Amino acid sequence: MRKLIRSVALSFALMLGLAATASAEELNLDFTLVNKTGWAIKEVYVAPTTSTDWEEDLLKEPLKDGESLEISFESEHKSKKWDLRIVWVDEGAPVIWKGYDLTEISKLTLFYDPKTDVTSAKAE
Repeated sequence: MRKLIRSVALSFALMLGLAATASAEELNLDFTLVNKTGWAIKEVYVAPTTSTDWEEDLLKEPLKDGESLEISFESEHKSKKWDLRIVWVDEGAPVIWKGYDLTEISKLTLFYDPKTDVTSAKAE
């Protein structure tokens, strides 16, 4: 009987370990940020949509027009929806995009249209 209980407990522990591994894989939040705005970006922040805290800047140096940044991070937040905030090197109001499912995105390209004064993002 003891062997049966140990066997069941071991099986249960293994199933929990596999489930935790699957959850971690499902929440792969890594993506590439591409700057095609025509302007340099000095700060990039990513936060869960439900958060009011932008946490820390992900850039070590400005992201120039035409450059890309591999964003790789782990978070204690289990949110699938994330917001992105950028701050320009030159003057201009920060831009915020809301509600991106980072588990579905591998690349996010930022654009700016000077004719309409609109900054946009294309997720892939």
